[in-house]
Amino acid sequence: MRPFLRHLPYAFCLTATCAFAGPGELVMLAPLDQAMPIVRFQNGAISGGIVKDVGDALAQRLGRRAVYINADSPEVTPALSSGRADGMCYLLPFWIDGDYNWSPPLLPDAEMIAARSDAPHLRSLKDLKDKPVGTVVSYRYPRVELVLGKRFKRVDAANMEKNIQQMVAGKVPYTMISEATLNYQHRLNPGLKVRADLVFSSYKAQCAFSQKSAIPFDEVSKAIDALMKDGSIDQIMARYR
Repeated sequence: MRPFLRHLPYAFCLTATCAFAGPGELVMLAPLDQAMPIVRFQNGAISGGIVKDVGDALAQRLGRRAVYINADSPEVTPALSSGRADGMCYLLPFWIDGDYNWSPPLLPDAEMIAARSDAPHLRSLKDLKDKPVGTVVSYRYPRVELVLGKRFKRVDAANMEKNIQQMVAGKVPYTMISEATLNYQHRLNPGLKVRADLVFSSYKAQCAFSQKSAIPFDEVSKAIDALMKDGSIDQIMARYR
């Protein structure tokens, strides 16, 4: 499969078990558990979203070809630690295990709780005690776990989009979601009976790069700095607001 893919301007690899990068490639992980505007998949391959836009821009700045590997949460650490993938964007250091080279914070977002329109309003995370909450399988919610402990009643779904679907279907009154994802869903469906209820952590997501990557991190770091300074990152984020 790889020799054929090298004839494409942007190549795709469907699992995190694919081979290491070839000459002139930048291999980035595409998170299967995310949703738009962070990532879009079509026919099993990443086709759009912030992750792809940032990866494409970074590859172009490095003079390389962007290659994307689909990865579930459990596949991220093995792929990055081994060097099968060069990097992944839209992360925070406490979200994944392992030692990596990290970009500066660059992609603004927030962790929040969305509620069905008929659910009681939340004043704080403590109001979620013993209430079923939509979560993404394998995701970590350390702030929520710290507040709720064993009274954090997770109801896992495969990704953020399915999380919203199970809430709309009445399976849970609340769900953990990124602010960017909820805002995007409201733009797609203005009649969506889901409200933003409680933002509990604002952040700027980062990119993690494998310490076993064949691409020197100082080159990657300079390329990211250039994308930030020339407004490329701001332009990417503005496309989805």
